[in-house]
Amino acid sequence: MVRQNRRQPKKPGRWSVSRSLSLSIGIMLCVVWALQGTGLPQYWMMTQELESTQEEIISLEYANAALREEIHHMESDLYTLETLARERLGYVKEGEMVYQFVESP
Repeated sequence: MVRQNRRQPKKPGRWSVSRSLSLSIGIMLCVVWALQGTGLPQYWMMTQELESTQEEIISLEYANAALREEIHHMESDLYTLETLARERLGYVKEGEMVYQFVESP
């Protein structure tokens, strides 16, 4: 007589409980790590800081371009140079009469 070796099905109890417990603990640790200061909040903060810095760089580049244009006009355009000398330094052409208005106290 030949005896067949039959295996008994494993009980779903002990092994699956420890596996699901380990999996849930692992997921919980990943969530805690992600929400710490070194995880996602710091990444989001640094991303926002990068965007604001890039916007500031763009606005400063526009301001620099405007200042370069103003410098170019001051160096090359005599009318602009004369206007600035009159407004800022009080220069007057020969033969011109200057009127100064003084406010009374």
